[in-house]
Amino acid sequence: MNKFGVGVAIAVFGAIAIAVPLGLRYSQATLLFGLIAAISAPVIIHKIPNNNYSLGMLVGLAFFASFPLKKLFQIDGFINEIPVTLAYAAVLWTIGFGWKRRWS
Repeated sequence: MNKFGVGVAIAVFGAIAIAVPLGLRYSQATLLFGLIAAISAPVIIHKIPNNNYSLGMLVGLAFFASFPLKKLFQIDGFINEIPVTLAYAAVLWTIGFGWKRRWS
């Protein structure tokens, strides 16, 4: 992993470290986490050279960004959580211009 991946990981863990002590509501955390994921998606897609790391981090960002929304609307269970996470992954892929990257 390169410096961009490490920077995104620091931003994600920093957001969690800020949200918990401040006691952000799930609605506020949804906006914060979604904003961080939206800003990080193009970096993840285009600046990480390894396709597997890039795709893994994109899915990780989708899990990260969708977590507070799932808690806000009390979406529980594997079957119910997967469509929300996949929707976030599709939006992040679109924001990051994922179709412009050569994934092969």
